Amino acid sequence: MKKFIVALLALTLALALSIPALAEDNGPRLVVTGSATVALPADSATIEIGAQTRGRTVGEAHRENGRIMEDVIREMEKFGVSKEDIRTSQFYVYFEQNNSVYSAAENLIGGSYTVTNMVYITLRDITRVSEAIDAAAAVGANNIYNLTFQSSKSSEGYNQALKRAVEDAEAKAQVLAEASGKTLGDIILIESNDTYGAPYGIQNRADFAGEAAVNTPILSGDVSIGAFVTLTFALR
Repeated sequence: MKKFIVALLALTLALALSIPALAEDNGPRLVVTGSATVALPADSATIEIGAQTRGRTVGEAHRENGRIMEDVIREMEKFGVSKEDIRTSQFYVYFEQNNSVYSAAENLIGGSYTVTNMVYITLRDITRVSEAIDAAAAVGANNIYNLTFQSSKSSEGYNQALKRAVEDAEAKAQVLAEASGKTLGDIILIESNDTYGAPYGIQNRADFAGEAAVNTPILSGDVSIGAFVTLTFALR
Protein backbone atom coordinates (compact mmCIF):
# COMPACT_ATOMS: atom_id res chain seq x y z
CA MET A 1 0.00 0.00 0.00
CA LYS A 2 2.85 2.36 0.90
CA LYS A 3 4.53 1.64 -2.44
CA PHE A 4 1.30 2.54 -4.24
CA ILE A 5 0.99 5.84 -2.35
CA VAL A 6 4.63 6.74 -3.10
CA ALA A 7 4.15 5.98 -6.79
CA LEU A 8 0.95 8.07 -6.85
CA LEU A 9 2.70 11.02 -5.21
CA ALA A 10 5.60 10.77 -7.70
CA LEU A 11 3.16 10.77 -10.62
CA THR A 12 1.28 13.77 -9.17
CA LEU A 13 4.56 15.67 -8.75
CA ALA A 14 5.65 14.88 -12.35
CA LEU A 15 2.33 16.15 -13.71
CA ALA A 16 2.58 19.32 -11.66
CA LEU A 17 6.07 20.04 -13.00
CA SER A 18 4.99 19.42 -16.58
CA ILE A 19 2.00 21.81 -16.52
CA PRO A 20 4.09 25.02 -16.83
CA ALA A 21 6.04 23.53 -19.72
CA LEU A 22 2.82 22.57 -21.49
CA ALA A 23 1.41 26.02 -20.90
CA GLU A 24 4.54 27.57 -22.37
CA ASP A 25 4.34 25.34 -25.47
CA ASN A 26 0.74 26.40 -26.01
CA GLY A 27 1.53 30.07 -25.53
CA PRO A 28 1.85 32.75 -28.23
CA ARG A 29 4.17 32.01 -31.11
CA LEU A 30 5.77 33.96 -33.92
CA VAL A 31 6.37 32.41 -37.36
CA VAL A 32 8.89 34.20 -39.61
CA THR A 33 10.33 33.39 -43.04
CA GLY A 34 13.94 34.24 -43.86
CA SER A 35 15.73 34.20 -47.21
CA ALA A 36 19.20 34.79 -48.59
CA THR A 37 21.02 34.58 -51.92
CA VAL A 38 24.69 33.88 -52.58
CA ALA A 39 26.38 34.60 -55.93
CA LEU A 40 29.21 32.37 -57.14
CA PRO A 41 31.27 32.59 -60.33
CA ALA A 42 30.27 29.94 -62.88
CA ASP A 43 32.95 27.38 -63.77
CA SER A 44 31.05 24.92 -66.00
CA ALA A 45 28.13 24.92 -68.43
CA THR A 46 25.63 22.34 -69.68
CA ILE A 47 23.79 22.61 -72.97
CA GLU A 48 21.31 20.36 -74.77
CA ILE A 49 22.31 19.83 -78.40
CA GLY A 50 20.84 17.56 -81.04
CA ALA A 51 19.41 17.04 -84.49
CA GLN A 52 16.00 16.50 -86.03
CA THR A 53 15.95 14.73 -89.38
CA ARG A 54 13.26 13.53 -91.78
CA GLY A 55 13.10 10.71 -94.27
CA ARG A 56 10.70 8.63 -96.32
CA THR A 57 11.53 5.69 -94.03
CA VAL A 58 12.66 5.38 -90.42
CA GLY A 59 15.99 4.01 -91.59
CA GLU A 60 16.63 6.96 -93.89
CA ALA A 61 15.86 9.53 -91.18
CA HIS A 62 17.85 7.57 -88.58
CA ARG A 63 20.95 7.24 -90.75
CA GLU A 64 21.07 10.98 -91.42
CA ASN A 65 20.49 11.72 -87.75
CA GLY A 66 23.22 9.31 -86.69
CA ARG A 67 25.71 10.91 -89.07
CA ILE A 68 25.04 14.38 -87.68
CA MET A 69 25.21 13.27 -84.04
CA GLU A 70 28.52 11.48 -84.63
CA ASP A 71 29.91 14.70 -86.08
CA VAL A 72 28.55 16.71 -83.14
CA ILE A 73 30.14 14.39 -80.58
CA ARG A 74 33.43 14.43 -82.52
CA GLU A 75 33.39 18.23 -82.46
CA MET A 76 32.68 18.30 -78.73
CA GLU A 77 35.60 15.97 -78.06
CA LYS A 78 37.81 18.55 -79.78
CA PHE A 79 36.76 20.95 -77.03
CA GLY A 80 37.95 18.51 -74.38
CA VAL A 81 34.51 17.13 -73.50
CA SER A 82 34.86 13.62 -72.02
CA LYS A 83 32.46 10.75 -72.69
CA GLU A 84 31.16 11.04 -69.10
CA ASP A 85 30.06 14.61 -69.88
CA ILE A 86 27.93 13.55 -72.87
CA ARG A 87 24.62 11.83 -72.10
CA THR A 88 21.39 11.29 -74.02
CA SER A 89 18.51 13.51 -72.90
CA GLN A 90 15.83 12.38 -75.36
CA PHE A 91 15.35 10.24 -78.44
CA TYR A 92 12.11 9.67 -80.33
CA VAL A 93 10.71 8.75 -83.73
CA TYR A 94 7.31 9.71 -85.12
CA PHE A 95 5.44 9.80 -88.42
CA GLU A 96 4.47 13.23 -89.74
CA GLN A 97 1.59 13.36 -92.22
CA ASN A 98 1.68 15.58 -95.28
CA ASN A 99 -0.98 18.15 -94.42
CA SER A 100 -0.56 20.04 -97.69
CA VAL A 101 -2.92 17.56 -99.41
CA TYR A 102 -6.60 16.91 -98.65
CA SER A 103 -6.94 13.17 -99.16
CA ALA A 104 -6.37 11.05 -96.06
CA ALA A 105 -4.56 8.46 -98.16
CA GLU A 106 -2.33 11.12 -99.70
CA ASN A 107 -1.61 12.46 -96.21
CA LEU A 108 -0.16 9.11 -95.26
CA ILE A 109 1.57 8.38 -98.56
CA GLY A 110 3.19 11.81 -98.73
CA GLY A 111 4.22 11.86 -95.07
CA SER A 112 7.67 11.35 -93.63
CA TYR A 113 9.36 9.95 -90.54
CA THR A 114 11.05 12.29 -88.09
CA VAL A 115 13.90 11.27 -85.80
CA THR A 116 15.02 13.53 -82.94
CA ASN A 117 18.13 12.82 -80.88
CA MET A 118 19.28 15.19 -78.09
CA VAL A 119 22.26 15.00 -75.74
CA TYR A 120 23.37 16.96 -72.69
CA ILE A 121 26.93 18.21 -73.02
CA THR A 122 28.89 19.64 -70.08
CA LEU A 123 31.72 22.04 -70.86
CA ARG A 124 34.34 22.53 -68.15
CA ASP A 125 35.82 25.55 -69.93
CA ILE A 126 33.05 28.14 -70.05
CA THR A 127 35.14 30.50 -72.18
CA ARG A 128 34.53 28.14 -75.12
CA VAL A 129 30.75 27.80 -74.88
CA SER A 130 30.16 30.11 -77.83
CA GLU A 131 32.67 28.20 -79.99
CA ALA A 132 31.11 24.86 -79.06
CA ILE A 133 27.62 26.02 -80.07
CA ASP A 134 28.87 27.33 -83.42
CA ALA A 135 30.84 24.13 -84.06
CA ALA A 136 27.78 21.94 -83.37
CA ALA A 137 25.60 24.05 -85.67
CA ALA A 138 28.24 23.91 -88.41
CA VAL A 139 28.06 20.09 -88.59
CA GLY A 140 24.27 19.93 -88.69
CA ALA A 141 22.89 20.32 -85.15
CA ASN A 142 19.57 22.14 -85.56
CA ASN A 143 18.19 21.86 -82.00
CA ILE A 144 20.08 23.73 -79.27
CA TYR A 145 18.34 24.34 -75.93
CA ASN A 146 18.75 25.07 -72.23
CA LEU A 147 22.18 26.54 -71.74
CA THR A 148 22.83 26.36 -67.99
CA PHE A 149 25.81 27.68 -66.02
CA GLN A 150 26.93 25.97 -62.82
CA SER A 151 29.43 26.31 -60.00
CA SER A 152 31.42 23.44 -58.50
CA LYS A 153 31.11 25.19 -55.13
CA SER A 154 27.29 25.17 -55.14
CA SER A 155 27.05 23.01 -51.99
CA GLU A 156 29.23 25.38 -49.98
CA GLY A 157 27.30 28.33 -51.38
CA TYR A 158 23.98 26.77 -50.41
CA ASN A 159 25.13 26.16 -46.84
CA GLN A 160 26.26 29.77 -46.60
CA ALA A 161 22.91 30.99 -47.97
CA LEU A 162 21.10 28.76 -45.48
CA LYS A 163 22.95 30.31 -42.53
CA ARG A 164 22.20 33.82 -43.80
CA ALA A 165 18.53 32.91 -44.24
CA VAL A 166 18.33 31.85 -40.58
CA GLU A 167 20.01 35.11 -39.54
CA ASP A 168 17.53 37.04 -41.69
CA ALA A 169 14.58 35.28 -40.01
CA GLU A 170 15.99 35.91 -36.53
CA ALA A 171 16.45 39.62 -37.26
CA LYS A 172 12.87 39.94 -38.54
CA ALA A 173 11.54 38.05 -35.52
CA GLN A 174 13.34 40.38 -33.11
CA VAL A 175 11.86 43.47 -34.74
CA LEU A 176 8.35 42.00 -34.80
CA ALA A 177 8.53 40.89 -31.17
CA GLU A 178 9.66 44.33 -29.99
CA ALA A 179 7.01 46.07 -32.11
CA SER A 180 4.29 43.94 -30.52
CA GLY A 181 5.56 44.51 -26.99
CA LYS A 182 6.67 40.93 -26.53
CA THR A 183 9.97 39.26 -25.69
CA LEU A 184 11.37 36.79 -28.19
CA GLY A 185 11.73 33.32 -26.75
CA ASP A 186 13.46 30.16 -27.93
CA ILE A 187 13.20 28.72 -31.43
CA ILE A 188 10.58 25.97 -31.39
CA LEU A 189 10.81 24.81 -35.01
CA ILE A 190 13.05 25.37 -38.05
CA GLU A 191 11.89 24.39 -41.55
CA SER A 192 13.72 24.61 -44.87
CA ASN A 193 11.40 25.66 -47.69
CA ASP A 194 13.61 24.96 -50.69
CA THR A 195 12.24 23.35 -53.84
CA TYR A 196 14.37 21.03 -55.95
CA GLY A 197 12.76 20.99 -59.39
CA ALA A 198 16.32 21.28 -60.67
CA PRO A 199 19.65 21.01 -58.92
CA TYR A 200 19.90 24.02 -56.66
CA GLY A 201 22.39 26.70 -57.57
CA ILE A 202 21.71 26.46 -61.30
CA GLN A 203 20.64 29.78 -62.74
CA ASN A 204 21.26 31.96 -65.78
CA ARG A 205 19.25 29.86 -68.19
CA ALA A 206 19.01 30.65 -71.87
CA ASP A 207 16.97 28.88 -74.57
CA PHE A 208 17.88 28.52 -78.23
CA ALA A 209 15.70 27.34 -81.11
CA GLY A 210 16.71 26.45 -84.63
CA GLU A 211 20.21 26.96 -85.92
CA ALA A 212 22.73 28.85 -83.82
CA ALA A 213 24.10 32.03 -85.33
CA VAL A 214 27.75 32.36 -86.25
CA ASN A 215 29.84 33.76 -83.38
CA THR A 216 27.03 33.23 -80.89
CA PRO A 217 27.45 35.77 -78.03
CA ILE A 218 27.34 34.07 -74.63
CA LEU A 219 27.70 35.80 -71.25
CA SER A 220 28.03 33.46 -68.26
CA GLY A 221 27.72 35.84 -65.29
CA ASP A 222 27.31 34.51 -61.76
CA VAL A 223 25.40 31.54 -60.41
CA SER A 224 22.75 32.57 -57.86
CA ILE A 225 22.00 30.17 -55.00
CA GLY A 226 18.96 30.85 -52.82
CA ALA A 227 17.85 29.44 -49.47
CA PHE A 228 14.54 29.91 -47.63
CA VAL A 229 13.70 28.95 -44.03
CA THR A 230 10.72 29.28 -41.69
CA LEU A 231 11.40 29.74 -37.97
CA THR A 232 8.82 29.42 -35.21
CA PHE A 233 9.61 31.30 -31.96
CA ALA A 234 7.98 31.32 -28.56
CA LEU A 235 6.82 34.74 -27.34
CA ARG A 236 6.81 35.88 -23.73
